[in-house]
Amino acid sequence: MTDSDEVPHDVRASLDQLLAEARVAAERGDVDTARPLLETAETVATNKLPAGERRDRVRWGCAAALDALPNADLAAAYATATADVVGASDPSL
Repeated sequence: MTDSDEVPHDVRASLDQLLAEARVAAERGDVDTARPLLETAETVATNKLPAGERRDRVRWGCAAALDALPNADLAAAYATATADVVGASDPSL
C-alpha cells in the first residue's frame, strides 16, 4: 500500500463506527437511524479520505446502502462490504 492509500487512524475509526452502527440499524429495519449514519459516512469519506480508489469505493458503498434501504439485508450487506474496503490493505479488494 502506498502512503496515499493509507487511511488515517481517526478516519478509519469513524468510518468503522458509522458503518457498523448503520449495519445494525439496517438489520433492525431502522431506516431513520441507518440513513443519517450512511450519509455521514459518505461525507467523512468524501472529506477525509485521500482521492483514489478507496475513497471512490467507500462513497459508492455508502450510496448503494442508502439506495438499498429499506431492504434491511441488502443495506446491511453493503454497509459491511464498505467497512471491509475501509480496512483493506489493498483498496481494490
